[in-house]
Amino acid sequence: MGWRSVLMEQIADFFQALLGHALERLAFPFAAGERIYFLYLITSLLIAYGAYRLAHRTLRPQEAFVRFFRFCFPKEIYGAASAKLDYLFFLINGLFFPLFFAPLIVSNVLVATGVQDLLGLAFGAMDAPLPVTWIVMVSFTIVLALIFDLSIFIAHYLQHRVAFLWEFHKVHHSAEVLTPMTVYRMHPIDDLLSGTLGGLLMGCVGGVFFYLYGPSVSFFALAGLNLFVFVFYVAGYHLRHSHIWLSYPKALSHILISPAQHQIHHSQLPIHHDRNLGFMLALWDWMAGTLYVPATREALVFGLDTEENLTSLPKLYLQPFKRAFALLTGGSVGDRSAEDTV
Repeated sequence: MGWRSVLMEQIADFFQALLGHALERLAFPFAAGERIYFLYLITSLLIAYGAYRLAHRTLRPQEAFVRFFRFCFPKEIYGAASAKLDYLFFLINGLFFPLFFAPLIVSNVLVATGVQDLLGLAFGAMDAPLPVTWIVMVSFTIVLALIFDLSIFIAHYLQHRVAFLWEFHKVHHSAEVLTPMTVYRMHPIDDLLSGTLGGLLMGCVGGVFFYLYGPSVSFFALAGLNLFVFVFYVAGYHLRHSHIWLSYPKALSHILISPAQHQIHHSQLPIHHDRNLGFMLALWDWMAGTLYVPATREALVFGLDTEENLTSLPKLYLQPFKRAFALLTGGSVGDRSAEDTV
């Protein structure tokens, strides 16, 4: 086989892989493991409707439904240039991330196997695994959920506090309107960091449990997700990237991150910078001193509070590399005060 034939075969394989990833991306609304699974969208919509009806009790049901629909899907948000860029970024990133970046993420399975082997070398192989009881399974489920959430918080904290990483995380914060698709407006370097930290921490936990209880130990799951993560997704997850304000009582807001708290995280106001970094739990923010609990509804403006222009697909991908390289080589591109980054 000549070099031309080999080259053409490799090109054909590449485009076949792209097509496969494109079809997978379009199927996300029907995959329970994906964040825009239709069930999570529907439950968020129902929760929003319930909150709307409580605030507009005097409206007749039919009138309330029509008004809610207009309120929930305003053209100025879902048809905005920023939202359209989110839709495009979702599709394009879905083609190239699996090919070029996903293979670089540290696998939690690989880490778990390594930790299990290291424990065996250090303490000797278990003569017989400990019995797997429902208490063990509940504990495994809770610990995995906590470690998963902690890994996201640590990654998010670093993305806001380390100037080099902030250049990539700006991509997410450049969204000037919030929709459920904004969750996918993440630079590949962001996802690489979050995925690797998650793989390392969750792999360590898995390795300990597998060493003690053997391969039969498992966690409680629904639709292939950790039970607590699944509940989080169906409990109004998509309202966090929306214009719909839903705040929790003060005590609960110190435990769980409300949609309103995450919207505050996207605010341009300096008082909101680097606040509410948590994914599911507000406990990490509370302990780290980054928690912000609103006393009442606040007027928010989303997007970057700088002159920086991240309004095209090439800029979303390439500009962070350019600015991060400038930082590494001694340049100065910071947008926030020295107190905000390190």
